[in-house]
Amino acid sequence: MRQLKNEQDIIRLVMEDEWMMTVLHTAKSLNLPDWWICAGFVRSKVWDYLHDYTERFSLPDVDVIYYDASAPDEALEKGLEQRLRAIMADVP
Repeated sequence: MRQLKNEQDIIRLVMEDEWMMTVLHTAKSLNLPDWWICAGFVRSKVWDYLHDYTERFSLPDVDVIYYDASAPDEALEKGLEQRLRAIMADVP
């Protein structure tokens, strides 16, 4: 059975995945303060790797979160979501 021994192994796994890196670069392009992509994105990759799955586990969505105390407006969030969908329409 495959193993991941530490954080660096997980980082390497993500960095070697072109699709994941594209998603990360796309989120980064929004220039959001203190942003993250939530855990399911990484969890699914680790699960697939550890179980030697050759096809990516289908994610219901990719959750991009951020914190910006100066912009609590939900309309702004919807606009950001639309921008992400326009760039990567195939990623929910």
